[in-house]
Amino acid sequence: MRVALGIPPIGLPMDFCTEVVRRAEDRGFEAISVGEAWGIETCTMVGALLARTHRIHIGTGIVSLYLRPPTLTAMQAATLDIIAPGRARLGLGVSTQNINAFHGVPWDHPVARTREYVAILRRVLAGERVTHDGQFYRPRGFQLSMAPPKRMPIYLAAVNPKMLQLAGEIADGVLLAWLPARQVPDSLAEIAKGAARVGRSLADIDIGCYIHTAVTSNREQTLQQLRRVLVGYCQANTYIQGFRHFGYGDILEEVHHHWKAGDRPGAEAAIPERMIEELYVFGTADECRAHIDRFREGGIQLPVVAVPPSSRMPDDAFAQLVDTFAQ
Repeated sequence: MRVALGIPPIGLPMDFCTEVVRRAEDRGFEAISVGEAWGIETCTMVGALLARTHRIHIGTGIVSLYLRPPTLTAMQAATLDIIAPGRARLGLGVSTQNINAFHGVPWDHPVARTREYVAILRRVLAGERVTHDGQFYRPRGFQLSMAPPKRMPIYLAAVNPKMLQLAGEIADGVLLAWLPARQVPDSLAEIAKGAARVGRSLADIDIGCYIHTAVTSNREQTLQQLRRVLVGYCQANTYIQGFRHFGYGDILEEVHHHWKAGDRPGAEAAIPERMIEELYVFGTADECRAHIDRFREGGIQLPVVAVPPSSRMPDDAFAQLVDTFAQ
């Protein structure tokens, strides 16, 4: 069965990351997906890991398209392909307003911007000389000065219906995130709508899903750690929309009430166990495998099991995860 491993963007030491990725490569993982937030720059890390491995695919998961013009992303993708021909994957997304605010960059027109971005990116990666007068981007005579990659799969991160449909139209793959297994068929239906508009079907799209996973026997400590991470995502516009759609609207209202009052402990406490149990995979190795199987049964082809992005994760979190899902 296909499985990928997610690396959180929290600045883990390079030697440690290399050890983890080589272990995943040896244990039959198909791919590594390297995140980005406000820590590591993902393309740099992907390049370093590609240079230290032999078989495994490694991709950006994801890079924010607001922070890079499509011509620069094409340059980065082509560079990754030079480092490890045929093994790089490109994961793109609009991230969240929170991230853009950190950088002082406006967050606007996510679907229209993504459509234009990917169109330019594909032309550049096909080796064309590109001049484009668009709503958001206006490159003038841009062409890569080197041979373009023979193939560079583009995955779009998508949570909400309009972006899911766009992924169905224009992407090679989709990376879902922060949804319960019960929601997967509904998300796939939205992707199928977009695919049908251009004569495609779900069979033409690789369906991936980021799933934060913790192999552990300490339930109470894990619940506390996962709440601490989840309460932050409850403040991000992209995920707020998704969480409401998934049936967590009343929970969000209480969480936001405490958060706006400066009461983070109260905001964390307002997240019930059932929400954590649906949005995370955690427990013994057998329990984690069984939960991931529910995502597969819903239609996920490539689960990306990812250590939750926390500085308080156990030292053996990655080893446990890789050993649990070794192929």
